[in-house]
Amino acid sequence: MNTQIVSNGPKVMLVAGEASGDQLGGRLMAAIKAQAPDARFIGVGGPRMEREGLSSLFPMNEMSVMGLTEVVPHIPHLLKRISQTAKFAQTEQPDVVVT
Repeated sequence: MNTQIVSNGPKVMLVAGEASGDQLGGRLMAAIKAQAPDARFIGVGGPRMEREGLSSLFPMNEMSVMGLTEVVPHIPHLLKRISQTAKFAQTEQPDVVVT
């Protein structure tokens, strides 16, 4: 017997790449949960968003690079993570995406 849990709430995908986005995303998640307790959250975030119930696709800090000299060597990995996130969105078909 298949006992899959089905939620009628919205599936919300959030993507944050640095600490301030994680803070804003966490606050947004809390506000959404207050209005839609069955909301499901997917995507990429940090500790604040995880406290609100997000299981991050990968560690948010992998996307936190600044400045030309720091970004250039990380371009292949960043492109891989961007592609992974886009494929995840296609598979999961969220009701809304917030970046």
